Amino acid sequence: MPYVVRDGEGNVRAVFDSPVDGAEEVAPDDPDLGAFINQNAQTGMVLDEWVQSDLELVRVVEDLVEVLIDKGVFMFNELPGGAQRKLNTRRGRRKEMDLMESLFGEMALPEGEQGGGTIADIPEDSDDNSIL
Repeated sequence: MPYVVRDGEGNVRAVFDSPVDGAEEVAPDDPDLGAFINQNAQTGMVLDEWVQSDLELVRVVEDLVEVLIDKGVFMFNELPGGAQRKLNTRRGRRKEMDLMESLFGEMALPEGEQGGGTIADIPEDSDDNSIL
């Protein structure tokens, strides 16, 4: 049986699978419990949309940084150390993904997303210090 904690107005604010201080046991088909679960599921879907949007924007920012470096607007080593590390980590992960795709074919990517990209396209043996 689920256990719920209610606010001063009687609305469910938390659900537990075992007894906790201040919680009351309710039936699994309790309407207040159902309303709480439904509300939180909708909130979770909205948060998922924000997370997906953020992930897509990260890719845009990565590509923008690469374009600005390629055009000579700034050099990679002018970025703060933390930004350099993060971009290099992403570059490595993209190269791993490209390798996996070349070995096993196109992997399932999010709709509209294509494998590869500007970061992975830079040759490893490049002597250009403006990139790394």
